[in-house]
This record gives sequence, structure tokens and C-alpha cells, in this order.
Amino acid sequence: MLEGNYRLAAAIFIGMFCGFLLVKSDLAWRKTCLNMFLLKDGRLLKTLLFSLGFGVALVYFLQHLEVISLHVRPGYFWASLIGGSICGIGLAFCFRVPITAIAAIGTGRIYALWSIVGMFLAVSFVGLISGSLSSSIYSWSKPLDAPQQTDAFLDAGNPALWIMILTLISLVFLHFTFSGEAEE
Repeated sequence: MLEGNYRLAAAIFIGMFCGFLLVKSDLAWRKTCLNMFLLKDGRLLKTLLFSLGFGVALVYFLQHLEVISLHVRPGYFWASLIGGSICGIGLAFCFRVPITAIAAIGTGRIYALWSIVGMFLAVSFVGLISGSLSSSIYSWSKPLDAPQQTDAFLDAGNPALWIMILTLISLVFLHFTFSGEAEE
């Protein structure tokens, strides 16, 4: 495990690499997200699905090699559904997620600052109402079961395997559904 300055250096390097990938794959631009919602361009969906499948496999194998350890907090169905819906509405409203807004600002798109301001206001608002939300939403359902650990990757009960299979099927479907890249 990395400690101290090496850990910070690794985080900075990984952040710069991810920012470079965001810009080079056009994910920092508002038009890419807009074209995804208009079903004109599937590059963003393909990138997100590939990242999901690759990330799940990477975490699975790094955990089994004991490079990382997972600390999973309990999840709640209704809280996750409401939070995901609010995130989706924010994405549809400003065509950005926090990381793409930061990448857009880093490339000189100052107008993306409005997205960042809106996200800070949303986080502040959630902080204000979280006390009443916690007492109501979390009481609607019991915590979801913790993810199961399996020793064999190709075990039928391995959720990582199923996520990878579903993302692969979705990627193939998207590849043949979208005719090509959007016109510039």
C-alpha cells in the first residue's frame, strides 16, 4: 500500500490521466452528452459501459490480489432510487456530471462553472434537509444485503461476472444500434 507523498503523487497522476482521457474522448463537452440524450451518438454510453465493466473486473482482481480492500456501506433501495433520479435530472439539465464539469473548466470552458455552482448548491441543499430525509427515507426499507464475495471469477454467483456479461451485451447492442458518430 502506498503511504504519504507517494499516495498523493499516485492520486495526482491518476487524476491527470483520467482528465486527459475525458478530454480526448470528448466527454468534457456538453454536445457529446446532448447527442447521447438525443440518441444521435452512442460514444458516451459505450464509454460509460466499458468503464463500468473494466472497473468491476479491475476491483475484483485487485481485491483478490489483496492490493485493495473494500469497505462497503449499507445501501437503501429508496435512498438510492431517489438519489439516482436527482442525479439523472441534474445530468439532463446541465449535460454534465461533476468530473466532466471540472474537465471542461480545465480546458478553458468557463461556462461550465455554472454547472459546478449548481452542484455546490445542490450539495448544500441536501446537507440542510438530510436530517429529515434520513429519518424518513431510511425507514422505508431495510438495508440491502452486502455484496457476496466469491473465490472463483467464473462462479455463477459472482456479481462481478454478471455485471461484465451485461455490460458486454449492452455494448454489442449499442454498437449495432447506433450507425456511427454524430456529425460535427
